[in-house]
Amino acid sequence: MPPCLPADPPSCVASAPVTARLPTPVDALGTDLGAAFGGTNLLFYAGAVGGSAAMAFSGADQSIRDAVQQHLGSSVYGHTANLTGYILPLAVAPGVWLTGLAVGNRAATGAGSAAVQALAITAGTAAILKIGIGRIYPPENAHTFRPFQSWSWPFPAWPSGHTSSATSVVAALTGYYGSDELWIPFVGYPIALAIGFGMLSGDEHWTSDLLAGAVLGQCIGWSIGRAFRARERAEAPPRVSIVPIFAPSSQGVGIAGAW
Repeated sequence: MPPCLPADPPSCVASAPVTARLPTPVDALGTDLGAAFGGTNLLFYAGAVGGSAAMAFSGADQSIRDAVQQHLGSSVYGHTANLTGYILPLAVAPGVWLTGLAVGNRAATGAGSAAVQALAITAGTAAILKIGIGRIYPPENAHTFRPFQSWSWPFPAWPSGHTSSATSVVAALTGYYGSDELWIPFVGYPIALAIGFGMLSGDEHWTSDLLAGAVLGQCIGWSIGRAFRARERAEAPPRVSIVPIFAPSSQGVGIAGAW
């Protein structure tokens, strides 16, 4: 309704301006789950599973672990990375969201909401995978798996929760801000990498645990960050799907969508 003018009758009542609701971490949760676990992300997840299996059973994980422990092993670095990996994602994601709420900054609130949602989904997914796969931590054999045999903390090794959580927060913030805040990926990804390598240096994870965690966190965080950005800026997110191909001469999958 337009505001009342001086010539309008006394019965005219000016309407108060409508203020858009600030984003929250539960916005479009179902839609974002579909985006995080669908589309081209499925190809990356499949690659993480296949690559991890190859590294575990070929001896690559064991060889890398032995070389790192011989030349770059550090319990101090490992403990520092372990502690940082727990604290930093839990401080940054809600911190950005709550700061945005406190100052009424819509961009920060949206970015923080995306980061909190991505972190929660990533941590939950990693926990389910850890219990289901049951991979043993170093220094036991890299190819030892005990599915659904460990329900107590700490959960088994694959994928790395530290790496996936740190990467998901960085990816969500990067996906949300895009090129507006280039310092976020330039600072955030090296920190996530340092946390991951610290787990390897401290002999607390296999290399494939870290790679799988990074893939998981990147796919979930980026998808959710871009989804929040699209909603806030009324942008049409790319709709991509994996389509089975069945023909007399070939079978496989194709990627269909619009950019």
